[in-house]
Amino acid sequence: AVVSTQSTGDPVVPADKKKFLIFEECRCLFTSFLKKSTLRKGSMLGSSGFRSFVRNCRVLQIIPGITNADLDLLYINICQQSEQNSVKCLSFISFYRLLLTLAVKKFPDNTLYEALKQFIDICFDHLARQN
Repeated sequence: AVVSTQSTGDPVVPADKKKFLIFEECRCLFTSFLKKSTLRKGSMLGSSGFRSFVRNCRVLQIIPGITNADLDLLYINICQQSEQNSVKCLSFISFYRLLLTLAVKKFPDNTLYEALKQFIDICFDHLARQN
């Protein structure tokens, strides 16, 4: 089960411990790219931070057949769904939704959280190889 916000229905905090730990790993991933974002909104990930995520986590290699254009459209669509103050950027919850979408594309036969866990493990593995 997922605890959701009342107004938007977006997933906020998973109810069980295992899913919560995956959620926190997503938060760590998000935070690591906030520093690379040129957007000066503190907790919002702009397009440069998103592009750093795509490049550094090698998303194009992780998901066969996905293109930069596909990722740009996904970014735009998620930004539009949760637009805040007319700024095209991702809050953590928007980034989380983006990760869920990408994870399901990569691992369509897995449960949502199994797919997400596998996807973020691959992302962290790619990040670790860079350091």
